[in-house]
Amino acid sequence: MVVGIDNSCDNINDFPVDIVYLWCNANDPKWREKKNNELQKYGKSLDKDSIDECRFIENDELKYSLRSLEKYAPWINNIFIVTDGQVPSWLDTSNPKIHIVDHKDILPQEDLPTFNASAIEAAIHKIPNLSEHFLFANDDMFFGNYVTKEFFFNRNGLPIFRFLNRHIINKVYKHLYGYMISRAYKLVKEKFGKSVPYFPHHNIDAYRKSDIEKCYSEFKEGLDATAKQKFREKDCIQRSIYEYYALANSLGDYKIVNSVNAIISSLFLKTPPDSVMFTLKVEKLDYIKKVKPYLFCLNDSLDTNNEDRVAMKVFLENLFPNPSEFEVNNLKNADILICYHKEFNFIKNEVLKPIQVGMALANVDLGLLKDNTGDNISVKNPYFCELTALYWLWKNSDASYKGLMHYRRLFDLSCKDDRWFNNFPDGIVERLNLNREYVNFLLSDYDIIVPMKRVIPKCKSIYEYYKKKHYIADFDRVLEIIKSKTPEIYEVAADVVHNTNKMYLYNMFISSKEFLNDYASWLFDILFTLESEIQTEVETREPYQQRVYGFLAERLFTIYVEYSRRKGLKIKEVPVVYCETNKKRYDIFQLRTKIYKVITKLGIRKKHWKEQYGV
Repeated sequence: MVVGIDNSCDNINDFPVDIVYLWCNANDPKWREKKNNELQKYGKSLDKDSIDECRFIENDELKYSLRSLEKYAPWINNIFIVTDGQVPSWLDTSNPKIHIVDHKDILPQEDLPTFNASAIEAAIHKIPNLSEHFLFANDDMFFGNYVTKEFFFNRNGLPIFRFLNRHIINKVYKHLYGYMISRAYKLVKEKFGKSVPYFPHHNIDAYRKSDIEKCYSEFKEGLDATAKQKFREKDCIQRSIYEYYALANSLGDYKIVNSVNAIISSLFLKTPPDSVMFTLKVEKLDYIKKVKPYLFCLNDSLDTNNEDRVAMKVFLENLFPNPSEFEVNNLKNADILICYHKEFNFIKNEVLKPIQVGMALANVDLGLLKDNTGDNISVKNPYFCELTALYWLWKNSDASYKGLMHYRRLFDLSCKDDRWFNNFPDGIVERLNLNREYVNFLLSDYDIIVPMKRVIPKCKSIYEYYKKKHYIADFDRVLEIIKSKTPEIYEVAADVVHNTNKMYLYNMFISSKEFLNDYASWLFDILFTLESEIQTEVETREPYQQRVYGFLAERLFTIYVEYSRRKGLKIKEVPVVYCETNKKRYDIFQLRTKIYKVITKLGIRKKHWKEQYGV
């Protein structure tokens, strides 16, 4: 229910509406140095909620907020980003809607630098060329559903303020935020004798510039003092004073967004919630996806950890996968080969490139990219398996990102529940997020994408498992070659193969070209050395055991990734989905997976995969 002004006038579309964001990049060493210098000069202890990393941490939230704006509120006029001499690297500042506002443009030089959001908010009405009607947002606030101007302004053009069904009571709040909200409300109540005694919803808000100017003149001494404080403290005046002032003077409407009536109405009418704010935690994200609120805020707090932040970024990328018009087109090229040796459902797009392996020995041309062109080892395919495609990728592609998959095994970058398909359906590429944008997104935070590690059952080590399945003399010789050629890696190799029973299967990965080039150079040097010693004997083995170099490469890849991890490599493990075209085998695999999930959940059997879903 909206309380307040008559809404009979029909002029809602007669005025432009801008939006103002506050943003900083706390990952910037110069910014951090400035903050630390000011803290040293401050001379007194501060509330942790005022200075902790969670107040400033940068996790690309603004990028996704702008994507949400473009999708759900495209009518917004200008976008003002208020910042301390910083510009997001991905932001297209040539876009006519984007305006960077430096702190010095709205605050006196003697009050800078500032790390106090309340100080900046006290001056937002001074932004040059800001429209009379505007929205205000932090970068952790998002549009979650389609909204119009009427959502934020009534038909007289007055703002609609949103509050929680949480009364401000007559007590001294210990928490900094509660204290500041209570103080802002009491300042207005004492001066005007009335206002609305609720906590604000902490989400995207609507304002009129002229109302803020009036409010500022009424509380000028306190707001001027707030602007001078470098960090947030209890005697700062919080931005909510603008809302309490407007309502005390009949300059707006208000709405309780989480009342019992609102919740019941949303449930029974199946309408989206108006406004949702959560402390950022992994377990809260699914709710937002399920109910699609008009507005939502993911508030980084003292309770938020890095796992929550990573999960949020993946969640937002899935929710808003398409780059907005406000982003620089700086996507890197990618070549991800999918290996085929027979007719199948060929999967391809701008980054997925099917390649026919073993073409030098093939009797049929599948009409695909071929591994016998350019610099290649196609003729070695019976022994090297998919490594002939990896070699071709190493020698013949100059893409920034490179990767390898199989025609019946694909990475699931979306990390959904499905593991088995009888046939890959139409749209499987979109379903698994196998596109250039998402590869760029993941590799902006990680150095390599790999399959979830396989836990080898009933074997204490990778070495023991290889001894059970293959010719252990080959593995012994490989370890000797590593010790001779790269002794710095040998110590890790010995540790990995003798003391762990987890490994990366399939020779599948996506990485920067630099990683692939370094790894391939190391890998093929070792394998070609071994080949020169044992190939004559290998050719006498049964066909399965002739694939020795492919088998060894899985172990070598696990070694090299672990060696690189210890030197700082950032690894993203994702699930793999499988295609089994034989319906009977597919049904068996599905049943085994269901049984596996149950017995591992009950603790009867340990997980075979380092992931939450079994195969």
